[in-house]
Order: sequence, then C-alpha cells, then structure tokens
Amino acid sequence: MNSEPSSAPDEMRPSSILGLVLFAFVLRVLFLVLADVNAPLTGDELAYQQIAENVAAGRGFWQDNNPFFPGQVLYAWQAPLYPLTLGALYKIFGVNIFLAKFFGVLVSTATVYVMYSLTFHVSRFAPLPLRSSRLSLFSALLIAIYPGFLTNAHLLLSETLFIFLILLAFDCVARAVSFRPATPFVAGRTLDSANTEISHLVRNDITRAWLWIFGAGALWGMATLTRGITLYFTPLFALWLAWAMWRESMSRALGAAILFVAATMVVIAPWTLRNYFQFGQIVVVETKGGVNLWLGNSPYTPNDFIRNVWKVGVREPMLENLPTDELQRDRAAYALALDFIRAEPLTFFARMPGKFADFWGFERNLIDNADATAQRGGWNSPAKFGSDLFAAGVYLFVMLCGVAGFVFAPLDRWKILFGAFTLYFLFAHLVIFGDGRFHLPLIPFFALYAAWFLLMFRRIVFSRARVGLTLLLVLVLASVWAREAWAALQVLRG
Repeated sequence: MNSEPSSAPDEMRPSSILGLVLFAFVLRVLFLVLADVNAPLTGDELAYQQIAENVAAGRGFWQDNNPFFPGQVLYAWQAPLYPLTLGALYKIFGVNIFLAKFFGVLVSTATVYVMYSLTFHVSRFAPLPLRSSRLSLFSALLIAIYPGFLTNAHLLLSETLFIFLILLAFDCVARAVSFRPATPFVAGRTLDSANTEISHLVRNDITRAWLWIFGAGALWGMATLTRGITLYFTPLFALWLAWAMWRESMSRALGAAILFVAATMVVIAPWTLRNYFQFGQIVVVETKGGVNLWLGNSPYTPNDFIRNVWKVGVREPMLENLPTDELQRDRAAYALALDFIRAEPLTFFARMPGKFADFWGFERNLIDNADATAQRGGWNSPAKFGSDLFAAGVYLFVMLCGVAGFVFAPLDRWKILFGAFTLYFLFAHLVIFGDGRFHLPLIPFFALYAAWFLLMFRRIVFSRARVGLTLLLVLVLASVWAREAWAALQVLRG
C-alpha cells in the first residue's frame, strides 16, 4: 500500500460513508437489544461501574470489588480514562447503566468512520489502480460487521474506547504525513502574486500538519490512559514519525517527533501526578502491570492454556503471598516475575508458543463455551451456536485475508508502522499472557489489509517467496485454532 504521491489523488467524500455508519449504528443497537439491555454486569464491567459511580458521587477514583483482591481498596489498578468518562456521564445525566452501554454503541459506531478516514489518508496517494475511497469503504464495512466489535460495543469494557482512540491517533498522523502543499501554478495570476499565495497556502498546510501531530500525540496519551499497554510504543511511534517526515527536512522531522511525545506526556502527566500524591511514588498509569507479569511468569503458571491464570483455583497460589499494599504488591510482583525469568529462561521462552496461541484464539473462547455447555449453559440453543460459528467464521476470514494482505502489500511506511505496532502488541502479550479478547485492537489493521488484498487480488504478483510466507503464517494460525477446537471437543465429550 505504497503512499507515495500520485498525480491525481482521490477525494474524500464523507457522504459516501454516511449510510455505512448508520448501518453500523443499527447493528450495534440491535445487538444491545438482543443481549438484553438489563443484562447483569460481569467481570471488569463491575469494576468500571463501581469506579464510575464513586467518581460521579464525588468519592474519588477507587474500587474494592476486584476479584483478585476482594475487599481491598485499589486506587490505580485500572487505567483511568474509561471509568472517568462514565463517571462524567453519570454526574451529568445520573447513574444509568443503559447510558454507559449506549455510549459504547456510539463510540463503536464512530470507530467505523475513523476506520474509513484512516484507510483513506493512508492510501490516497498510492500509485495503484484502486480508488482509495473504495478501499476505505470496504475496510470500514469489515469493521462495521465484525462480530467482536458488535458484541463488545454495549459492554462496559475499555476496549471499545481504546480501539477508537488508537485509530484516531493513527488517522491524525496519516493526515499530517500525507498532506500535500499547494501546486506551484495559479491560473490568471502574475508570478509574484501566485508565489505569494502559494507561500501562504504552504504555511497553512504546515501549520495544519503540526496541529494534526499534536492531536495525534494527545489522542495517543488518552489511549494510554485507557489501556497502559501503548505507553512503551510511544518512542517507537515518534521515531517512525521522524523517519516518515525526514524527506521534508531534518528539523521538521525532529520537531514532529518531539511534539508527538510532548503531547502524549502532557495528557498523561496529570494522572501520574495524582498517583504520586496518592502513593508518594511515581506510578505512570496503573498498578496491575506487576501482577499480570507475575501471573504469566511464575512457577505456578499453567503451561497449557496459560490464559486460565485468571480463573478461580488457578490464580490463588500466585497471589496469596503478595503484599496487601497496592503499590508494594505491584513492585513485589514485578521483582518475583523478573527473578523467575532470570532463573528459568528456558521455561519463559517455552511458554511463548502457548501465549501466542491464547492471544490469537477465538474471541468467543471455544473451551469456555464448551465447558458451559457441559454445565447446561453455553451452546444450549441453535441461535447461540450459530452466532458463535458466524463470529468464528468472520474472524478467520479477516485474519486469513489480512495476513495475505500484509505479506503482499508493497513495503511502505504505513505497512512498517502498522506491522511494528502489531508485533509490539503481540510481544507484550507473549511476555505476559494472552487471550482472544486481547487481539481485538489489532483487527482494524488486518481488516485494512484484508480489504486491500481482496480488491487487488487480480493485480497481485504471486511470487513464490511471498506465497510461501503467507502459507507458513496461515499454517501457524490454523494450528492455533485447531488446538482450541480440539480442546473444546474433548470438553464436550467429557
């Protein structure tokens, strides 16, 4: 998906996406209704809801309903932006869980438009026989109908807001990097007046580019305050930005990188300062990192389906001897995990394939559903089984086509950025632990390249090397999915 300028870039037409956005909204409302508007909250939803209620009532940011440490008051276990947003909504409109669910529906719907805009600005100058508006609509359609996004939209979970913010940050960067200065010819003007107008337009373009970069950094900071995992990608993102703008001028490239990092830090700093006043030590975003690292890297961590570390009966041996103080527990868990990794490096690396498989597993976990079915829940009706089968089918389709698109698309700066973010996100979970839900933030990038692959299929040159690489990656993913399906079948057989 080469992004070098062509002579006739496509034009963005917001009206062309309006129907798709309305369709996405209706689908999400329908899934909200089918899931039952009054369905009880579970898991992390309960934590976000309690924090939001505390914030709305002026009691501060805290929770005491964490399933790992029930009854203990935690002040920074969760990243703050999502529950703070819910708290602000509750403060204005009153505590209403339907309001929180509908907020998620709106954010998920807006993500469809952001996907369209991001794809457009990434591909608009590509010298390919393909209209960028067509590619944008197709990639947005995949996001609009993707089952994981439909079912998550109305849940009180941070993923929906997180995905929206990271895509919007990427979109702002794409707008900044792909802006085009005015043409050096203005009909009907003298040379001096034309040059004066050109200089004015170019200055305006550069100013807008700086604003887009600042906005991207601020949005990246907001994404980090939603899920702290993006924090350590910030310098890599800034380096990519400097490299992408290097051809314009060295000073502008360095300035862009510095501005991006500064904007990110400005957004994160108030929360870090709040944590310093709360704990007396620096806590940049949250206090769950050490515990998560320890759960995935301890002598008690299961070697098969490591994602089960969060289940009752598995996690207790890893948590029972940790300090009760929130910050001391975080520090102690980090130290224990790192000591284990240093002492057992072979075990650390041997667990990575299992973590990889857990990360790329089905979002509607087949083993959990099979276990629930054996207990007379789960797949207890054709509708439930059919919906999970459809969700799995769409996931497989997007991933397989997306992998092929990643491999066959030309190596340009956007492929490097999106590929680097994908590898970074995956590596973080190979170090900690994975789960099918955790790969959702990467699905938009696979959807983008899946759309490219399908639209460009007849024009692609299928070289042996790239075909071989694609088949290898598909085989690896197929083994992951077969492993989970086989384990689920064994559970059903009893």
